Formats: sequence, structure tokens, C-alpha cells
Amino acid sequence: MTAEANVSDDNLASAVKAMEELVDEAVQVYELEKEKSNVTDDLYNSLKIITSYLGFSIDLDPHILNLPENSRATLTPVLDIIIIKPDYKSEQKRFDQLTLDEASGVLQYAIPRVISLARSDRITKNKKLSFLRESTKALKRLPGTNAEEMIVGNESLHLERAGS
Repeated sequence: MTAEANVSDDNLASAVKAMEELVDEAVQVYELEKEKSNVTDDLYNSLKIITSYLGFSIDLDPHILNLPENSRATLTPVLDIIIIKPDYKSEQKRFDQLTLDEASGVLQYAIPRVISLARSDRITKNKKLSFLRESTKALKRLPGTNAEEMIVGNESLHLERAGS
């Protein structure tokens, strides 16, 4: 075998090895894309349950979605993102249609705000519920505020009036 044949065989062997590496990399990228899709779907479905229940919309920083400065973006409770561009045209995207960078940016920006709004809502509801509990307790201390006594009392009033 000549030196030229050995070099040619070495080049062929390295080309075949490179092709095998390319196939391995392509398979791994494909698997990651599949996993990304599954993870994104799971995240989207789980998060949508929570955000739909809470009902908050969050204004997003337009830079998160690589939008021009004068754009507006709002994350709705059903995880749609409504984008209003500087020319006032609008478009709508679902959260699960975002790139990984955009989705990460939206989560990092929106989640702390949703937590803050939920906390405020919880505190307000707790105060109102406490007020109702205290009001109910105060009314129960009055004589004759038992529901059964009030019904019996009302019926006897009607009977007395009917007999008059």
C-alpha cells in the first residue's frame, strides 16, 4: 500500500467518524427538542390552571419578547400574550409558542408579580372574611338571633296579624 492510499484511507475514516458524530449530535438535539416540547406542555398546562384560577393579567416588559420600545405585551390568565405594536396592530401568542429564552424571561418577570398580586388578594379576602366572622359573632350574642327562633317569631307575627 502506498503512502497516498494510507492518507486517503485515514481521510475516509475520519470523515466516517465525523459523520457518526454528526448523527449522534443530531439525535441528541432531536431528543432535547422533544423533551423541550414535553416540558413546555407540562409547564403550560400546570401553570394555566393556577393563573386561570387567580385571574390576573400581567403587563410584561416588551424587551423580554424582543419587541420595540413602544410595544405593549400583556400575559393573560389563560397564558396568552397579547402584543400591541407601536402601529397599534395587535397579535396574540400562546405561552407555549415562545422560544426558551422568551418563556424563561416571561416566567422570571411575571411569576413574582403574580405572587405579589395573589398575596394582596389573599390578605384582602382574609380581612373581609374576618370582618364577616366578627359580625356573625356579634349578631349571635344578641338575644333571639338564632335562625330557628327568628322563623318561629316571624310565623307567630303573621298568625297574630291574620287573627286580628
